[in-house]
This record gives sequence, C-alpha cells and structure tokens, in this order.
Amino acid sequence: MNTWKRRTGLLLAVGFALLPLCGGSASAPKAAAKNDYWIGKVVPLGELLKKDNIKLDADVNPLVLQTDDGKLYPLLKDDGSRMFFKDAKLLNRPMRLTARKIPNSEILQVINVKSIVKGKVHDVYYYCDVCAIKRFEGGPCDCCGAPLDFKEEPWKEP
Repeated sequence: MNTWKRRTGLLLAVGFALLPLCGGSASAPKAAAKNDYWIGKVVPLGELLKKDNIKLDADVNPLVLQTDDGKLYPLLKDDGSRMFFKDAKLLNRPMRLTARKIPNSEILQVINVKSIVKGKVHDVYYYCDVCAIKRFEGGPCDCCGAPLDFKEEPWKEP
C-alpha cells in the first residue's frame, strides 16, 4: 500500500506541474489578423522616389501599393505577392488586394489578387491549357514544363 500512495502522489505532482502547459497562457487571447480589401496600384518604390530625387540601391526595389489617396503600403514578398515581382505587366494598373497588415506596421501580406478593368473586378492567374493547372505566378508548368498563360477574366462573386 505504501508503494501505491507514492505512485499516486507522484502522478498528482506531475499532473499539477503540467497543468500550465495544458491551459495555455493567462494573458488575453490575441486578435487574429484581419483581412481587408486594398485598392490601388502596385508600383516599384524606386519609381516613386525618383520623383523626389531619392535614389535606392540598385539591388533593392521593393514594391508598394499606392492607394488613390496617395498612401503607400509596402508589400511583403511571399507567395501572395510574388506575381508582382515576377510579372511587370501587373504593375502600375488598378488592383484590388485582399491583404492583412503585419502587426505593428504598414506592411501588407497579400492573400489574394484581383485586377480592376474598366471598373469591373477580374481574376488574375496563370494557366496551363495542357494540364489544366491554375497558378498564381508565371513561369513553366509544374507538370509538363510548358509556359503558363496569363489569364484575366471577370470575377464571379461566390
């Protein structure tokens, strides 16, 4: 019986020691980053700064979303925004980005890209007609290696 009491006591002690790990932090839960729509033109920051005679280093040319009211929002270069870095025909034209701000900054993480053509929202993507594969950045098809075609079609809201 003495061994049983020791084992029970040991299990209770370990259980109480692990309790904070199960319950998580006592601080208030963080609010999830909110996705919003941002409308403007994606432009290289270097082009905007040239107007003010400010020159960037040649190896650095970040992209920013310039809204109609002139505000600039730098784009995080990742899967969501890579199409702008790879395809110049997407720059300097009206776009609607679904994005979220990186906490404590004005940097946008792009979630989805739509173009605006003659006031209408369009899907923007790259497509392989051979394999019927849709991608969100240009280049060769992952399957057959054929070049992906740029597509821009009126968006049908779900």
